[in-house]
Amino acid sequence: MAEDRYSYEVIEFGKRLRTIRKRKNLTQLDLEIKSGINHGDISRIENGLKNIEFFTIVKLAEALEVELIDLFRKK
Repeated sequence: MAEDRYSYEVIEFGKRLRTIRKRKNLTQLDLEIKSGINHGDISRIENGLKNIEFFTIVKLAEALEVELIDLFRKK
């Protein structure tokens, strides 16, 4: 049961990441260059297929030039 909730959160996080990335007119490759995170991993994160560590989230927020909370805030 708890795993279902976490899966939902991972999927929602990925959707928010994709939305912010596209809003900033960045490709996954652009984000890879800015963050140092492989674009294949970015794709898996955006599709809810990869759970990520906090440090990775920090790197993504910095690369996207957003506050950490923006990657978690439901809009």
